[in-house]
Amino acid sequence: MGNAEPIKLKENGNNGHNGLASANGAARIYAFHRVVSRFYFVVQVLADIVVITGSMLLGYEFYHMLYAKVGLGKGFQPFEMYLRLTLITNVILLLIFERQGLYRRTISIMNIEEIKGIFKAVALAALILFTASFYFQDITYSRLIVTYSLIFLLGFLNLERYIFFKIFQHLYTKGIGVRRALIYGAGEAGQMLAERFVRSPRQGVLPIGFLDDNEKLWGKKIKSRSDEVRYNLPVFGGFDNMEEIAVSHKIDEVFISIPSVPQTRVAEIIRRCEEISLKFFYIPNLFEYKLQSIAIESLDGVPLITVKESHINWWYLLVKRIMDLTIASTLSVAFSPVFAIIAFLIRRDSPGPIIFKQERVGLNGKRFLMYKFRTMYVDTPKYAVTPNCKGDPRITKVGRFLRRSSLDELPQLLNVLKGEMSMVGPRPEMPFIVETYSGIMNARLKVKPGITGLWQISADRAKQIHDNIDYDLYYVENCSPLLDVVIMIRTVFMAFKGKGAF
Repeated sequence: MGNAEPIKLKENGNNGHNGLASANGAARIYAFHRVVSRFYFVVQVLADIVVITGSMLLGYEFYHMLYAKVGLGKGFQPFEMYLRLTLITNVILLLIFERQGLYRRTISIMNIEEIKGIFKAVALAALILFTASFYFQDITYSRLIVTYSLIFLLGFLNLERYIFFKIFQHLYTKGIGVRRALIYGAGEAGQMLAERFVRSPRQGVLPIGFLDDNEKLWGKKIKSRSDEVRYNLPVFGGFDNMEEIAVSHKIDEVFISIPSVPQTRVAEIIRRCEEISLKFFYIPNLFEYKLQSIAIESLDGVPLITVKESHINWWYLLVKRIMDLTIASTLSVAFSPVFAIIAFLIRRDSPGPIIFKQERVGLNGKRFLMYKFRTMYVDTPKYAVTPNCKGDPRITKVGRFLRRSSLDELPQLLNVLKGEMSMVGPRPEMPFIVETYSGIMNARLKVKPGITGLWQISADRAKQIHDNIDYDLYYVENCSPLLDVVIMIRTVFMAFKGKGAF
């Protein structure tokens, strides 16, 4: 997304109460946003119906194409029967989508939750349809047609949601159907909040800029630290000119995110928002904890804030290990000719060993030797800073190709077979970096490191791992076999695009 600069709207010339909307005016604004939200919902449902219907019919046509050419199947299937199946599938999937929260304005890193939701919904729909065909013998739907249709559903539903994300993103940057917001607090917590809003345009909140009590920040711009989410927002001023700024930039609401100040100061800001009829939200002091580690519970209607406990179930670890062994052994056999070719090219390109070994830190802080194909000259310091540009002179000609295609990571399949790594997980760090970990950063060590992971498939891959802890914290808190599958699929697409490291 491009930089989210303040959107200039036409002034209305109303100076009554400094031009700020009254409580009734604010109610009308939120009524309008509810209408926009419902419109988006209706359009999304209609698009889902079109995709579901199209995928089912495409599965029907694909079956008959294969039957006509190679004789795969049990003969011609009546079209009317599959129209009824298409209607039934629409009803089933739309209900599952609603229950999975796919029509809510949720926030997740790289839309991972939405992708997981689609996989779960299609898998559950498949279970229902195949179970129905087993118990109701009078139902003679072709399982091949249903299978083809479900495969098309997975692909086209994800494509449709991606297109909708881009549409929302475009409307968001144009300021269409959004609530214009100020963030009071330009520190880490406020920047984190701005990142969440920009990352998820469906939330409908467009951050216009910051307010802050630190006068040294006034007039400066705060730039996002992530390449995955981009913004460049000004710090307009502080408490005394909050009303003036709200008027001039047509602000709908303020998010108060200043965890380090006394509660009396927060109370002053809240009272000021009430005086000028400006809707506000307050983000409480989360101390040293990241957003992913905070949970909100209720005690007889009283909201309580606590720290999430990470529960990694034994069955997940068992399934993950089986997946690791199966995938790693299969890939090792399948890529054995590639290993031989790469080894030949490395040896021919520059003198030195084929395999590069480096000590890394894994599960629970245990150290191990990680293997990679050598991509740099042998005189490069073993624990030097990772290359962050294409022209780094330390990288060999073959190494440049291996890093861009991620083929240099293939020897880590041996680490997976040995149980030191997993196919998916946080990237293992070097010991001297782990020694600087404090507090929440140690959560990365609760799971096995992986060959690929959320950080590895993000736009922040070129930056340091420890500077992008949010990806790993999200994975630790949400790890599941399905999440691993989604990440591996995204990794394959990224490798084909050539978006590896420098």
